Amino acid sequence: MGDRIGAAFQDGTHHNAYGSYELARCVVHGIRETVPELAKHLRSDPPDFNPAEPDAIETWRIPPSPDVDTTKPDGN
Repeated sequence: MGDRIGAAFQDGTHHNAYGSYELARCVVHGIRETVPELAKHLRSDPPDFNPAEPDAIETWRIPPSPDVDTTKPDGN
């Protein structure tokens, strides 16, 4: 991230949502590159990540949460 590393932190110590997302992508990338036995258990749909070219903070948005079923179970 170079001189824009501050964009990934909320207070200089704790990651904000952007920093957490980028760090998670780095971890997944590392697992895919170095631990193939573990990588086979990862989802395949996230695109590969190049740590040298992180997502631009200016265009990054929090990915939407998966759909949640709010149907009340029987008996409640």
